[in-house]
Amino acid sequence: MKKSMLKEFEQIVGQQMSLSFIRFLEEIGPDARTQRISIVIAAVLKYALDLLPAHCEEGSLGEALLVISEEPYLVNEQSEEVARLEELIDTLCEKAGMQNSRATSKGMPYTIAEGAIAEFTNWYAMPWEDYV
Repeated sequence: MKKSMLKEFEQIVGQQMSLSFIRFLEEIGPDARTQRISIVIAAVLKYALDLLPAHCEEGSLGEALLVISEEPYLVNEQSEEVARLEELIDTLCEKAGMQNSRATSKGMPYTIAEGAIAEFTNWYAMPWEDYV
């Protein structure tokens, strides 16, 4: 299934862009802090979203990107769309030689995918504007 997820991603962004992104992650990823990698991956998800047509095939990666961008609350519900994005991010991390699953200094588990999806869903959030 991971191969098909990567193939879907390549169909959206193009094979050359996909390879370039993986190569970029290979260079910066293993030593980078999770919150920084999460933002980079969120930017790639946003790039892929911007390339999508208005409607995508049901059950596809494209549909997952559209749905999560339009209904970010689904992240809290662990929807099928979130699972597809997590699978893509896990695949990208694996290809780049990084571990998606990590643990805090106190042993609490977390993933790069969680952070990347949170950054993706809050791409245009500017909380400081709420105080104006």
